[in-house]
Amino acid sequence: MSTQSSVRERLARRIAGEIALSEHPGKAMRTWRERFRLPQIVLAEYLGISPSVISDYESGRRKSPGTTTIRRFVMALFTLDDRNGGQVISAFIRMMDVNLVDLDIVLAMSDFTSPRTIGDFCKKLKCTVKTGKDLMDREIHGYTLVDVERAVKELSSETFLKLFGATTERCLIFTKVSTGRAPMIAIKSQEFKPTAVIFHDASEIDHLALELSEQMVIPLAVSQIDSVESLIKELHDFNSD
Repeated sequence: MSTQSSVRERLARRIAGEIALSEHPGKAMRTWRERFRLPQIVLAEYLGISPSVISDYESGRRKSPGTTTIRRFVMALFTLDDRNGGQVISAFIRMMDVNLVDLDIVLAMSDFTSPRTIGDFCKKLKCTVKTGKDLMDREIHGYTLVDVERAVKELSSETFLKLFGATTERCLIFTKVSTGRAPMIAIKSQEFKPTAVIFHDASEIDHLALELSEQMVIPLAVSQIDSVESLIKELHDFNSD
């Protein structure tokens, strides 16, 4: 089995496991459908069912799906993403194939049980929004907290770029930021981009970082939380709400 096939299998098991073990399996199904950017009608058409069936699962009106239904759901996500160019799966493969957590570069990473708005997230992290104030109603599905100083120093250029392309519908949070120029340039170079960016411990944001944020239509905010430890605690608390 190739490395890519192995990672695809791990991703499939992760999706199936999250749905099967969730207290709200329908919400988990909705989260993964939205991560794959698939409308209910497109998924339903591929599965040969009515969109109302998808809606009933996601809202909890229909009983929890069995293993056969979950398997069909996961395979449908993969097949439809392949038809759309495989961008979502490729992004997850990059993320799962690079063990950044063990390098203490990714300090925290989590997926929400249901989508949350950028505005609520920024409020929790005591952020000053620099760009994209009109985009606070956008939804995110999780976050990744990165020590950008260590990332720049310790990662090869190839792996460094993988870090920025390994996120789907998430907020990327960078700590130990000087001007913000390096991470925003790296994001600009990637086809697959985060939904929002937050800088922590940033002294002064470079004008280029702000300009790139506006060009890419990615909201940029600065967290006023005093320490990384406190930031991680707030992230954990937010995810538990």
